[in-house]
Amino acid sequence: MGSFYKKIYSKSWQAIKKNFYLLFFGLFVSILGFNEIKTILSLPEANPDFISSNIVSLVNSIRVISVANITTSNLPALLNLIGVFIVLTIVIILAISSEGALIASVKQNGNNKFKKYFQIGIEKFWPLLGINIINALIGYFFILIIIEPLLYFTVNMPTNILYLLLSLVVFFVLIPIVIIISFVTRYGAAYVVLKNQGLWKAFVNGWSLFKINWLITIENAILILFVTTIFYIILFTMVTISFIPFIALLSIISTNMILFWISTTLGSMLAVTVFLLGSSIYGAYYNLVWANLFLELTTPGKSHSKLHRVAKKYLPKLT
Repeated sequence: MGSFYKKIYSKSWQAIKKNFYLLFFGLFVSILGFNEIKTILSLPEANPDFISSNIVSLVNSIRVISVANITTSNLPALLNLIGVFIVLTIVIILAISSEGALIASVKQNGNNKFKKYFQIGIEKFWPLLGINIINALIGYFFILIIIEPLLYFTVNMPTNILYLLLSLVVFFVLIPIVIIISFVTRYGAAYVVLKNQGLWKAFVNGWSLFKINWLITIENAILILFVTTIFYIILFTMVTISFIPFIALLSIISTNMILFWISTTLGSMLAVTVFLLGSSIYGAYYNLVWANLFLELTTPGKSHSKLHRVAKKYLPKLT
């Protein structure tokens, strides 16, 4: 890892080590997923992320509640639906606000209080939600409505010039657009929080920043994809290891149902705790890396990665 990325990745890790409260934000922001990685790995399949799937759920809940006739027979179901609606709303608020809080923490090196960052995240909730909705609309609905039908059409049509043209459009135009939008919205969220910009201006500036630094952005995406893969291999190994003693115990006490239930419950709780802790750490780390990269790219006199410097020297038009 070059000095450029070593600085960014080390700074992000040090922030977590010095400020464990960032794990709270990391837990909720991990619910949003890792859009850049998910977009690259899931294409060309349309798999809804947290925001896009819950947009549908919330809209359906509002529709059902608004037209429902309240009677004693359907009141429990309606109350349950309202409860789900409230819980989803709270989780979305916490997830989006946590994203804003983590981005805000990089400007002050993570040394301010939890309350201040969380307040910033809440204040920036609406533009950040808008940025995430844009990413969801492009990353999920665009694939579902446009790319998947085109792929199905090209796969099932005879090989001819139209097939070739459609394939080129899908794989070299539409799919790259989806990937690029995930990067643009990542930078847009940083512009919202760190530069105090509105939704549209932040999105436009996110596009400009990506356009200027596309090589570094893709380079970082590949690097963090590798880091993410290694981290989750380690995490799932730790989750498995944490449950092994209880599995061994189950073979001994399988005839005693009470001890069997207690052992299963404790083992499951420990495995879930390890997984949630790991997700909290990496959720915070992943978002801090992108926010610190944003700072590097927008700071006057910025440095660049070695690959970028080499490309600029020999292939200047690429940079």
